[in-house]
Amino acid sequence: MIETDDDLYRVDQHWLGPPGRAFPRPVRWQAVGIGVVLLVLSLILVVGVLSVPWSGWSVTVVLGLTYLGTKRIVDGLGHERTIRSLARSAINDLTSPRPAVKRNRKIRNAPRTVSITDQIARVRLAPAAGGHTTSSTTSR
Repeated sequence: MIETDDDLYRVDQHWLGPPGRAFPRPVRWQAVGIGVVLLVLSLILVVGVLSVPWSGWSVTVVLGLTYLGTKRIVDGLGHERTIRSLARSAINDLTSPRPAVKRNRKIRNAPRTVSITDQIARVRLAPAAGGHTTSSTTSR
């Protein structure tokens, strides 16, 4: 039986747990490093920036943010798409040139007031082929 490279990559990139006590689910080595970085960033955000007091709730929020962020990042990674290429694409997205925001541009669907006489003046009746009168503005 010929084994594929996918099996080799899967084994090499996972930590199966301490010797004699395997985890029920393997953990990627990349997830450990990313998780530590996100844990520190979550602590800075929740406790430092948002000034949430240190409690069981704040620890739960920090761990939840860390887990969700790590899962989201690691799910997009593989042996062909590395963390370095993911970081590079994020930097490119953030630093790419954007079109200038035009101020005071007219909004197309802005509400406006129109009097009934103006609306009637816009409708022009033209004789049709059968002698009936219909509007010249037909919908397509």
